Amino acid sequence: MRREEIIANTEAIVREAKALGADEAIANTVIGSYRQIRFSNDRIDIGLSWRDYSTSVMISWRRRVALTEIKDFRDAPGALRRLIGLAKISRENPGYGGVAKGRFEYAGPMADGAIERIEDPSEYIEEAIGAAKREAGEGAETGGILFTKYERVFLCSSEGPEGWDERSAIELSIRAFSQRDASGHGVECSNSLRDFDPARAGRKAGEIAKLAANPRAGRAGVYDVVLDPLFFGSLMGVYGSMGSAFHAMTRMSIFSDKLGERVAPDIVTIRDDPRSCSINCRAFDDEGVPVRETVFIERGILRTFFHNTSTAKAFGTETTGHAGIIVPMPWNLSMDPGDFGRDEMLEELRGGLYLTNTWYTRFHNYATGDFSTIPRDGIFLVEGGEVRESWKGIRVSDNALRILSSISAISKERQRVHWWLEADPPSLSPYVLIEGVRITEPD
Repeated sequence: MRREEIIANTEAIVREAKALGADEAIANTVIGSYRQIRFSNDRIDIGLSWRDYSTSVMISWRRRVALTEIKDFRDAPGALRRLIGLAKISRENPGYGGVAKGRFEYAGPMADGAIERIEDPSEYIEEAIGAAKREAGEGAETGGILFTKYERVFLCSSEGPEGWDERSAIELSIRAFSQRDASGHGVECSNSLRDFDPARAGRKAGEIAKLAANPRAGRAGVYDVVLDPLFFGSLMGVYGSMGSAFHAMTRMSIFSDKLGERVAPDIVTIRDDPRSCSINCRAFDDEGVPVRETVFIERGILRTFFHNTSTAKAFGTETTGHAGIIVPMPWNLSMDPGDFGRDEMLEELRGGLYLTNTWYTRFHNYATGDFSTIPRDGIFLVEGGEVRESWKGIRVSDNALRILSSISAISKERQRVHWWLEADPPSLSPYVLIEGVRITEPD
């Protein structure tokens, strides 16, 4: 579908919604080319490629908000009539403050067209597998997924914003197994093919899998812990979600009453930068507001929440360009680098742990921050920089605010991480040293 057709059809949806009585309407059309290849036991299992388009539509009517997705432009008239009908039988949303108004200028797209033109993506998988086996040994087995996308996006709002964007991403997730219970996980993700290094993910997966051989049952206790970027990237996603003004308002956040207060040591600065080389790079948010860098936590102080127009009005401030029409969210988090190398941080451990990955992060209480998560892949007991034992079968049972406030060192090196199961949104994450983490045995 040509650009002119995308724009014309999207604008027609907004005009039709207004003609049917909507006070405000936003239509956001995404036309994408996608590819996914899955591999296991060192072989490609299946490869899929597809093209798709859809238009997300938001309308408001007398402070009632309704949203839908249209998969075919020909279905738009009927879908819009149903959407208006839904809004008219809905309750008024007292927190709705409207959407962004006016015209904006946007930075140009940062997409890399080479990703869409890849002829044989299997070569990247072979490169990653080879690197993993060189580290873990030829007897190691690997599995994972390679995913690529190239999207053309047009947003049209009845309130003025109109924007065109193009977005690209390539990401690889690979796990290597040196033994049945000894695995390592590596990821590589970028919006540009020139910055994509699949061997780097394979090397890391293989290195961890080799160290993880012959794991023993872990022991409960309180330990100083070094978290790998993949593990800490998962936690940054949690902190970013809790930085949403909507979650702060609904008490689903440890930060609800802490704006302007210290929540971490002064070595901690976390920001959201949607224009960096991330798989989530974009020019505007879902209201058509230009995105920009937002410092979330600055030298340990909670400086702002992530806002759309409605939450900004509730807090007496301005949108930060993070809509989500209902729930504003960060696009691409990063923690500022520290002064330590990874090996220096491991040398600080005296019977501490190095945790490389995690999953099943679950909160017992979002407001207080009590949570648990299950480390996976390499779990190592470290003494003075040397791995003494490989462990399995432990759980982190702690408090998210206490974890954040107990960061004592941050690495100079950082890694771009994204993993659909846990580490989302994507982030630029360092290694971190956290003091006094509570480790328990599985239930």
